[in-house]
Amino acid sequence: MSDSERNVTPTPAADLDGYDDLEDFDADGFLQEWQEADRTAVELIREALPDVVEATAPQEALATAVQRVREHLTDWPYRHLASAADWGRRLPADDETLWVQAAGALVSMHGESGLGSHEESSLMALQHADWAGAIIGLARAGVGTRAWPGDLFELADKCPEIEGSYEDDDREPIEFAFELMVPIWEALGALDEHRRLTPLGRWGLPRALAWAWDGSLDEE
Repeated sequence: MSDSERNVTPTPAADLDGYDDLEDFDADGFLQEWQEADRTAVELIREALPDVVEATAPQEALATAVQRVREHLTDWPYRHLASAADWGRRLPADDETLWVQAAGALVSMHGESGLGSHEESSLMALQHADWAGAIIGLARAGVGTRAWPGDLFELADKCPEIEGSYEDDDREPIEFAFELMVPIWEALGALDEHRRLTPLGRWGLPRALAWAWDGSLDEE
């Protein structure tokens, strides 16, 4: 799947292929293009899910999930999330901030995740369109919607906000990456034990993507 075939906005990753000499590589231009892709993706989520933007966090579920993170920070998967979010020794004091950052930490890693190289590279290979399409579709379908890897692939493929469509050989690597994320989102309370979307997940997963892309659904 090439960036030009499917994305919310073309990402600059493919541009690297044209450089035989790194001295010719425009790092500033590359960064600007990537930041523009981030901004476009956040705005797409905002426009696609206005009711989620206006929603408030389910406080009881949020408090339970955050307490679990704080009390099990050295356990799987929380240690990987803390490392990828680059919390260091200081966790966010605010519950909403902590949860959103934990849920989005592996979408765009701010630090070393501690995952294996294959797992980390698989997650990093997902494009804005893959994440946004899956989560827009999931949140739009509502609480109780199945969120197994195959379901997320189908939701992303059918998301009307995302241009293009997947090719046959896209399914396996994308589902593998989602298979890494689904149990993590379950551990955070975004999905229930049957891997169905919870009220916390509907409120929080779109916000997690926005945070990962240096944006916010709660700020204009």
